[in-house]
Amino acid sequence: MKKLLLASAIAGLSVGLTTPTMAAEDTYEQYQASIGERGDSGVSGTAIFIPQNGDMAVNLNVENADGMSAGLHPGVCRYAEDNDGAPDLLAFDDTPLFELSAVDGNESSTTIELSTEDLMGDPQSIAIHDGSTIVACGNIQ
Repeated sequence: MKKLLLASAIAGLSVGLTTPTMAAEDTYEQYQASIGERGDSGVSGTAIFIPQNGDMAVNLNVENADGMSAGLHPGVCRYAEDNDGAPDLLAFDDTPLFELSAVDGNESSTTIELSTEDLMGDPQSIAIHDGSTIVACGNIQ
């Protein structure tokens, strides 16, 4: 019975640690956010955040977004088009906290001055922009 409980506990731990990836001393090696299309844009992908000595590497892999801009915004995607009734903490701000490198092909890589605590603090999101229109967005949770 003890072996069964131990095996179940180990299996549960392995499932719980798949994302984000854990490193030594309970620090995360990386964080991941899904970027979902808005409307019928066809733009979607993934954002990977990798802490690097007080900075944060942000790597995007986004389909159908070549040449589009990207940004890290305060607030959540739900309120990207309309902040009416949004709680202050969740309201989406059109002005990004950080502008990220434009998508080249399907990728974008940018290093920004952002700590893990700030990334995981107040609600934020990654938005992909085609001009002034947000065509994809993903909440950082």
